[in-house]
Amino acid sequence: MPNDFIDRSRLTLPIHDLIERSPTPHSITNRRLDLSKKKHRKPSAPLQTVFVGVAVRERPDLDDRGAEYAIAVSDGSGIVQSEHSFRPKGETAVDALEYMFDLADKYTSQRGHKISIVAVARTLDGLDPSLTFYADKERRDTNVHFLTRVWLHLDAIPFLSSREAAEGKFSLDGQATAAIDEALATLVPMATSTVKITLSPLRQVLVDADFRVRLYGLALLRQVTSPALWSAFTSLGDALAAQKTNISFFSATPRGGGVALMRHSLMRVWHMTGLDVRWFVPDGDPSVFNITKRKFHNVLQGVAEPDILLHEDDMELFEAWTAHNFKRYWSGEDSPLRRLDIAVIDDPQLTALIPIIRRESPRTKIVYRSHIQIRSDLIDKGVSQQKTTWDYLWGFIKQADLFVAHPVEEFVPQVVKDTMPVVYMPPSTDPLDGLNKPLRREHMNGYRHSFDSAAHSSDGRHVDWMRGYIIQGIPDLVEGYRLFREELAKSNSPGPAPQLIMTGHSSVDDPDGTMVLHQLQEQISDEKFAKIRDDIFGIRAPPSDRLLNAMLRGADVVCQVSTREGYEIKVTEAIHKRKWVIASNAGGIPLQVRQGRDGEIVETSDPEAIARALVKFYSSDKHTSSRNEMTANDVDHVRGGRDGEAGDGPSERDLTTGNASMWHLVFAKLVGISGHIELPDETKAILDRLEISRDGKLACDLSSIQDQRIWEVLVKGFDEQKKR
Repeated sequence: MPNDFIDRSRLTLPIHDLIERSPTPHSITNRRLDLSKKKHRKPSAPLQTVFVGVAVRERPDLDDRGAEYAIAVSDGSGIVQSEHSFRPKGETAVDALEYMFDLADKYTSQRGHKISIVAVARTLDGLDPSLTFYADKERRDTNVHFLTRVWLHLDAIPFLSSREAAEGKFSLDGQATAAIDEALATLVPMATSTVKITLSPLRQVLVDADFRVRLYGLALLRQVTSPALWSAFTSLGDALAAQKTNISFFSATPRGGGVALMRHSLMRVWHMTGLDVRWFVPDGDPSVFNITKRKFHNVLQGVAEPDILLHEDDMELFEAWTAHNFKRYWSGEDSPLRRLDIAVIDDPQLTALIPIIRRESPRTKIVYRSHIQIRSDLIDKGVSQQKTTWDYLWGFIKQADLFVAHPVEEFVPQVVKDTMPVVYMPPSTDPLDGLNKPLRREHMNGYRHSFDSAAHSSDGRHVDWMRGYIIQGIPDLVEGYRLFREELAKSNSPGPAPQLIMTGHSSVDDPDGTMVLHQLQEQISDEKFAKIRDDIFGIRAPPSDRLLNAMLRGADVVCQVSTREGYEIKVTEAIHKRKWVIASNAGGIPLQVRQGRDGEIVETSDPEAIARALVKFYSSDKHTSSRNEMTANDVDHVRGGRDGEAGDGPSERDLTTGNASMWHLVFAKLVGISGHIELPDETKAILDRLEISRDGKLACDLSSIQDQRIWEVLVKGFDEQKKR
């Protein structure tokens, strides 16, 4: 199979001297990985985690051999198996990589192992990161490069080791070993997660281990994107990159919540396109996060207890913490604020940074991005609890140039609409990351085993996977599930009833994360839950995005019945997996669900409606397709979103490429496009259709997008021929 992982034109000599360090076929004792099946291993036994390092190089000095390769298998403490040899004459490094991929796949299935990391030694010029990924606008490349196949097929984290690690070792064997040692030092103990958090001294989030973890390239991203959206994405992005637009996002935390997940995906994509976008986070503090969660978020959403009020000392602590982070990380000579064209502030946690940026860099355009459902009705009515918090935060927010909200007008207080430009944009999820990528059945089973182990450690119970389960939820779902079970009992339904699983990750800035699980335990301790209590599981998930992916894919039905919600992108993640969704009519949730096509909308705080929807689902033929864990789950055919109302799956508006394109439009409107850069005709046409200045004179002209849903504006700029 052809492979775009290596640029053939650059496959020349290895980094080090061939003559001094290259073995001959006679000097190598051919070692082979043991591919024999373990005789006494039970099929139900959990997979043993291993880590793999690979190295390959061309050998033009040998007339009777092809590429040289080495593969090393580590259990985390040392090398347990290895293979070092040559490919037959005529085979290149590309062929050797193919051989090693197949070898690794066979090794895992035969030996009962799960490869967690595949680390590739930097032993060829063609492995330069700048050549690993590219956006080819002229052709639609259907090949999937080596690193992405590692991610999709082996479900292992693909890691590109440093040149220093390769150069410091004598042999190819040593380079393969050094690659996995470096990967383990960089990624462990988070090897089960795709989100390994690394920060620079300036608190910049170095996504994907500073982009040495390579999940996918632009070629694959293009395959799961419609031609019209891809054209807009690349045209706007290329124009911004050509004029060296500098953009930074500032948010509360690098891990956990939905905002952090979105930022990881966007940084990954923007890095591949060459756009200069960075992401910074403060040094968090539990006392401050207690204020921002309970007295900012919860109050603005209208879910705080009546006695929760924002006091003067809370304000002083919040501002002192912001000033501390600015002085310690962002005020020096190398401050990211000094050369910033656009700053995006995510949610209230860093609103006090807005006047600091305004003071330090007056030319910087500032965007405030709100990700929550703000009870604007209570603020507009002057309800004391909400108005006190809002008035305080508004003192900072009103100094921004643009307010970006979820696409629900009710989330924006009237004072914002009257005072500053407002646009509406949904959040997004990445169809190719750990939460959404397809998973092979054996990997699904492995994640089930991990979840079951966590459940058993929690309270001694095991999940009965053969019974099926309903996933996600809050107290309303628990009560709805109880009523549903009562209906099943009355109808004498054959077979065992499905279980209920409530699980997820908490954000580090959310002190209420585990409180939900405590509330669940209190709720089901009521006598009316006695008969079904053992069928309800509520645990904090182990730190693995792919485990949550597997749990969602294995569910019969997904319920997202929040009473107060911003957008809840988990709904889109479920629809992407072709799961039937029972969702509440709250926030932006209904915007994602086509009634009767993707799921059913129920009113908020109505357990009886939830129970009826569950009965209806289990009585319908939708039960069969939604319950099939392999629906829309093929590693050879990764799925994106639909580009209109027809078709299955979520709208590509709610996926990463759509979200990045909307940001491109906003950025271009804020700074304009310089008349001094060369642009292709296709890009000029898109800029003109979107009314974006091409002479740099109309910077911050937001008139054509003000009060608009950005996706709808973007679609107007699509190339009509590509839309067809």
